[in-house]
Amino acid sequence: MRGALSQDIFVRPDVVLKLGQQLNISLPDDERPLFSKLENIGDGELVLTVPVDEDKCPARISPGTSFTCDFFDGCCYYKFAVGFQRRVIENIPVWYTDKPVKVQKIQHREFVRIKFDNPLVVRLLDDNMAEEEMIFTTSVDLSGGGICFLLDRPLEVGKKITVEISEIPGIGLFNHMATVVRYTELDEKTEERKYHIGAQFTNIDFKIQDKIINYIFDLQRKAPQKCIRY
Repeated sequence: MRGALSQDIFVRPDVVLKLGQQLNISLPDDERPLFSKLENIGDGELVLTVPVDEDKCPARISPGTSFTCDFFDGCCYYKFAVGFQRRVIENIPVWYTDKPVKVQKIQHREFVRIKFDNPLVVRLLDDNMAEEEMIFTTSVDLSGGGICFLLDRPLEVGKKITVEISEIPGIGLFNHMATVVRYTELDEKTEERKYHIGAQFTNIDFKIQDKIINYIFDLQRKAPQKCIRY
């Protein structure tokens, strides 16, 4: 779970952009999740299917509007910004945009994490994996590889636990074993000591991990952010 949320790593568009790539679209002043597909890559332009929301309603914007595209290739998360040029009906309705000079590569999927303030059930396990104690607390952040949560005492590094999150889209109830990898005392001027406990998921199924990653990326995409041209 180490690492920053975002690193300034850029790659050439021709290296990572592929025909048929599914794209998430973020328009300014529009909080709807929008979806598109990359239909063509030209010398100075991209052709995308007209973005639609979950109800298949097409998006509408004015020429010159900048917007952000992002996608997950199974290992890494990428994003880039383009400017809308025109809408054309060919075999299907498409958008023509300019072509980005470079694409931002965010991180390896296991290290991408996001603030995640959510009710959490933590169960402490003994050496025989029997439950010692059940704790109701809140999470601090979440990644595909682990979770950080709040506690009123430190936990020994290497301690085995299970964590339970009531609802993750595509998964539902998430209950998984984890191992404590760090603890940090918070520097707060209060009478009660508080700690951030970092735990790494143990032998998590890749399909479950991918659903967590996609959920994290969706939260990142919906978070308020300025559209930056690269």
